[in-house]
Amino acid sequence: MSKRGREEEFSRSCIAFDIDGVFKYGREWSKDGHKALEKVTKAGMPFVFVTNGGGGLTEAAYGSSMTTKIAGAANADKPTVIGPERMVLSYTPWKTMLANDLADSRVLLIGDPREKVLEVAHSYGLTYATHYQDYAIKNDTINPFRAAKAGGTSHTAVAVASAKESFSGKAKAGTPGRAASPAAEVPFAAILVMCDPYEWYEAHQAAVDVLCSPTPLSLEYDAHAPPMPIHFSNPDVLWKSEHPFPRFGQGAFKLALRALYTERLRFLRVPAETIDERIAAFKQWGKPTESTFRFLEARLRELSPKPGPVKAERFYMVGDNPTSDIEGARRANIHHRKDGTTTWQGVLVRTGVYKEGDETNGAASVCDGVAEAVDYILQREATFS
Repeated sequence: MSKRGREEEFSRSCIAFDIDGVFKYGREWSKDGHKALEKVTKAGMPFVFVTNGGGGLTEAAYGSSMTTKIAGAANADKPTVIGPERMVLSYTPWKTMLANDLADSRVLLIGDPREKVLEVAHSYGLTYATHYQDYAIKNDTINPFRAAKAGGTSHTAVAVASAKESFSGKAKAGTPGRAASPAAEVPFAAILVMCDPYEWYEAHQAAVDVLCSPTPLSLEYDAHAPPMPIHFSNPDVLWKSEHPFPRFGQGAFKLALRALYTERLRFLRVPAETIDERIAAFKQWGKPTESTFRFLEARLRELSPKPGPVKAERFYMVGDNPTSDIEGARRANIHHRKDGTTTWQGVLVRTGVYKEGDETNGAASVCDGVAEAVDYILQREATFS
């Protein structure tokens, strides 16, 4: 009830849509997607798209492509325009939650295609981002396989030659090895794994080198440097491609990197407690992490058409993956359990990863597709009006 001298309180309801498995099935796009967005728009509900992917595209490029494909699948004359503000890619939160602190620092950027991920990084203000492939090409002893492949020779021979040329002597166990590298090497401040790299070996080798030392060309291991922060945008170990069975994704890259880094530190005789401290600097983003869902809430509030005090917020996560989409909603509810005003509801669809009989992870509803999911949400919201 409105009171004199005070703004009227209102309820806010918003939707976060997953993309793959909800609007997109492999290379096909849902014919119901356009109609579903029309209904949400007509109801005045703020909505965004959130994905653990991104492919190194900017939010504007991804949104433009989705606008065309969703409308094209429905043969719609008037598409629902999806602006960059409605796109939350796996790395989108970095622009406001990470990039400002690294704007004047050198960071190792992992992900491909090279030109696209660099474009995104620079648009976020990461002026001194160094792509892992550029780093390996400029310093050609980092990856002996690259030089061997280019020259058609044995990588073992290249590695032996590189070792003789680069190191003044074998380092004692636990003592940093020093290479004959320029003294003016600019130290790295962080590693950003934006998306899946094409060259796993090269990316792993470069990343482990930097994790061991901010100046890896001149110092093998820096025991005095704080743990190197490394950020992963996507936790998915497997993803569905055109292959009949799932393929390894960025989550698998992270698992392999963690194992290699741990073994590298053990070879350097680093104490176990120090290894644990360094591994703790691994930071995960993407669904179902809390950081990504806090970002989703902030973005949806920005898109809300109503200003003023809110008496209740109801967020919906429409997705096909119980362990990613619905798990994120579950964790968000745990985060908000004390405030009593903000809630999340997970809505599963059967058009992607989820199959009948799977654990739903507490989804409020399981629907045949995005159209039915939207109808469920609108009908539920009607009970609050």
